[in-house]
Amino acid sequence: MSTSPPSRRVSAAKRNGTVGRESKGGGLSSLFIGSIIAVVIAFLVLVTVAVDAFSGGSGTPAAAPSTTDTPTAAASTPTTAPATATTVPKQSPTAATTAEDGSIVLPCGNILVPLDKQHKLTADCAPTDLVTVKGGTQLRSEAAGAFNEMLAAASKAGFTLYANSAYRSYAEQASTFQYWVNTTGLAYAERTSARAGHSEHQLGTTADVGARGLELEAFEGTPEAAWLAANSYKFGFIVSYPDGKEGITGYAPEPWHVRYVGKDVAQKVHDSGLTLHEYLLR
Repeated sequence: MSTSPPSRRVSAAKRNGTVGRESKGGGLSSLFIGSIIAVVIAFLVLVTVAVDAFSGGSGTPAAAPSTTDTPTAAASTPTTAPATATTVPKQSPTAATTAEDGSIVLPCGNILVPLDKQHKLTADCAPTDLVTVKGGTQLRSEAAGAFNEMLAAASKAGFTLYANSAYRSYAEQASTFQYWVNTTGLAYAERTSARAGHSEHQLGTTADVGARGLELEAFEGTPEAAWLAANSYKFGFIVSYPDGKEGITGYAPEPWHVRYVGKDVAQKVHDSGLTLHEYLLR
């Protein structure tokens, strides 16, 4: 049998040995690369899972936005300002009360209250619907309308009447009463002028009538005074202090002093034969 030359056997051995080493090294490299890839994939999977867990899971963000479009009531700004304390003004009584001096304090605004020496109004009682009538003074709206109607009727009868005094405030009446005290003395003033709060003029429904410049006592005994006494009730007015009734009314006769009570009441007073004072106190 023949053999290969020694040189060829070495070469063949070397060649086989080289090839064998390269094949083994290539397998290790592939395995290493595969391992690296597997580690990377595992790391990515781990990172993905961690992120998902951190965000709340199930693909829902941990802090989901509100599904409502408007703020809650708790967060809304109040639309009503807090109530503030207010000072309630003093008001006149709505029913009769008794004052410390024993006089009876009457409710403000009632035109049929019996004003006299025992009954009075409070200082703050004042009408709010005053209008000017002939003579330049003022009456409440309803009374003023009736007064103008009465003056028109008097004019047709040949008399020119006017109001020389009508509404007086509490303060004005206090001044008026003091004037008569200073002028005529207290006793006479008590018969001819009311104290503040006790005057019918404060109601805004009472007028002192004049004619041809004749006023107060100068009006007494005139044709105009006779016409007023006979016809004033037809227009809702009554002569409050007629002649011969001072013992009942507490005041001397004043044929110029008329008070509006409305046509219905005035007719009843006229028919009764009573003074207005007596009628209102029934």
